[in-house]
Amino acid sequence: MIGQNSGVEGQTLEQVYAAFEEGAGVEVRYTGTPDQTAIVQSRIQAGNPPDVADLQLGMAQDFAEQGLLDDLSAAFGDELTANFSEMLLGTATHDGKVIGVYQGMNPFMVWYNPKSYTGPEAPQDWKALADWTGQEAAAGRTAWCAAQGAGASSGFPGAQMIENIFLKKYGPDLYRQWGAGELPWTSDQVRDAFEEFGRVIAADGHVQGGAIGAISTPISTGYNGLTSDPAGCSLVMWGAWVPGLIGDTAKSGENIDFFRVPAATPEDYGYELFQSALAVGFTDRPETKAFLEFMASTPAQTYFASLNRWPVANKNVPVDTYPSPLLQKIATEFLGSGDVQFAAGPNLMASAATGTAFYRGVVGYMQDPSSLNRVLETIQATVQ
Repeated sequence: MIGQNSGVEGQTLEQVYAAFEEGAGVEVRYTGTPDQTAIVQSRIQAGNPPDVADLQLGMAQDFAEQGLLDDLSAAFGDELTANFSEMLLGTATHDGKVIGVYQGMNPFMVWYNPKSYTGPEAPQDWKALADWTGQEAAAGRTAWCAAQGAGASSGFPGAQMIENIFLKKYGPDLYRQWGAGELPWTSDQVRDAFEEFGRVIAADGHVQGGAIGAISTPISTGYNGLTSDPAGCSLVMWGAWVPGLIGDTAKSGENIDFFRVPAATPEDYGYELFQSALAVGFTDRPETKAFLEFMASTPAQTYFASLNRWPVANKNVPVDTYPSPLLQKIATEFLGSGDVQFAAGPNLMASAATGTAFYRGVVGYMQDPSSLNRVLETIQATVQ
């Protein structure tokens, strides 16, 4: 299996997979790397695909279109319907066939350090947070951590931040059109979301290390400034995995907490995007199907939830399985709340080529904000 999680996150996954090894007598050789997209593509081109890979949804759909993924429908029966929401199942199918399973279900939020953050409390208005960021910069204090370093995928955190800004200003319909390639990347709305990211988060004086420093800072350690003493920043707009990435220094209720991403328009506050890799099978082997069935099962995802890294996708896992009050809060507020509506855009729908161009575009824009027109035209050319 090739996945995107390495370091302590990869070790957590291997701990879960060890239960499958013991029960099934099948050895799982897991490789975690931020370059999993390039590695999987090169393995396929060489005629030696992995049995299983964690992929972004757009890439998984590309491979399904090419007939490269195993159809899992018969292997799972009604189990998927019992374990996963209709929205998740819809994104994990292609032409009526199940092409993969989800382990995690990560919404996005604004993480803050209660010891250093002095801004508006749980703001629903984006402008209030943007104004506070400017005030902090004027006082010589850095508001945001926004590390982008992830090998060939560098820039993907910024891409997800831009998508949050877009969704919370322009709503789910335009967001879906953007992801489906119907709203051009050169549109005023997409340009505005990039520029707002540049003005509020990625500007020198606003982000730890400055824009250039943030590009080169690895995501594995680049968010530790939120909970360091003294804190290197007060805010992070990213996914539910942030506390697990920071590790033991993140103390719930002491130096880390979260609120939902504010919106530019009140009617769009209730919409959220989510991130989760889809585990797919490339080989039609009984071991592959058994492993993916294990990954989707309630016992396996309950065990994973108990290891305290990020929220799981299986809806039958009890909230109190998570040791962390933060993960319990996420599972309750985002996954168990009727007022949250999840939306799909480029983060889920874009092809692998478009996603790569988006990430590179974020890096290029952070290096030179005056290059934005060229950046957007390049991404649009990739879509076309």
